[in-house]
Amino acid sequence: MASEAPFADGSSFCLKRSGLERWGQPAASLEGMDLTPASDLLGQILERTRLRGQLYCRTVARAPWGLRFAPTASAALHLVLAGSCHLTQGRDTVALGPGDVVLLPRGDGHAMADSPRSPKLRVEEWLATRGEGASSYVLGGAGVESRVLCGFFAFDEPGAHPVLRLLPERVHLRGASEDARALLPTVSLLEREYERGERGASVIVSRLLDILLVQVLRAWADAQPPGGAGWLGALGDRTLASALGWMHAEPGRSWTVSELARRSGTSRATLARRFASEVGVAPHEYLTRLRMQEAAHALREGQDGLAAIAGRVGYESEFAFNRAFRREMGVPPGEYRRKAREG
Repeated sequence: MASEAPFADGSSFCLKRSGLERWGQPAASLEGMDLTPASDLLGQILERTRLRGQLYCRTVARAPWGLRFAPTASAALHLVLAGSCHLTQGRDTVALGPGDVVLLPRGDGHAMADSPRSPKLRVEEWLATRGEGASSYVLGGAGVESRVLCGFFAFDEPGAHPVLRLLPERVHLRGASEDARALLPTVSLLEREYERGERGASVIVSRLLDILLVQVLRAWADAQPPGGAGWLGALGDRTLASALGWMHAEPGRSWTVSELARRSGTSRATLARRFASEVGVAPHEYLTRLRMQEAAHALREGQDGLAAIAGRVGYESEFAFNRAFRREMGVPPGEYRRKAREG
């Protein structure tokens, strides 16, 4: 097979035997296999980023009221259980009604209030004043009542993984939509488990938050027009999902666009065009990002040296790997490992 030109960062972009071959299986063993379904690929990727529901609170608020959330390394999810409120993010203010769900995947600073003009309390101060063991906390004055559910999610590398980087700064599901209503059973389980406060409740609540986040991402992607959901929308496209699946199955393999196209049942030109249009980046750029995430995981969790990790993610030289890692992650791999271990 003819080889293609190498990446500018020094990693080869020609098809060579690697990947599963490292574990004693021939690379060709993937031929003919059914790829991971798109929904499972999403779950796999979120698990790889070590997604964890971190904090959950349900707040009863009466006008005037307001909460301010500082920028954080966590993604934020807000669901209006009853009533209405306004969410302010940067210069944008969005009115939220009953059943509305908002995900802020990059942890941007924001505020929620009955009115944009209402005074706002830092959420840390609000949570510090709550009563021990209370499942709902009344905030504000004596006006119109709203009920809001807030959840926060920790990622190892907030905003770095394509599932977050290629999302918009705000994902919004309207409560009147069928997609938002489909979340109600999970929300009901969340509320029930939180109110009971029985043994193991914190673990169950955390997992239910994880489920709720995946449901929100899936529902939002399904509601977007063609080309409007980016990476998530591509998972619903059989051809693009196949190409993504192959890259995620063997990120260290030096995939060519031609080989990905062949395995996905389309032409090289068609795959390159559709991938860039739907996912938002070219296949080789996506593969580079994926490789750096795999390398970051190995640096955090493993003991292998830099040369071994470089080879595992498709780089023939440690120098080229160091340069690519620093460009993508902001720090050299050695420094990244040191900081990760220092906590």
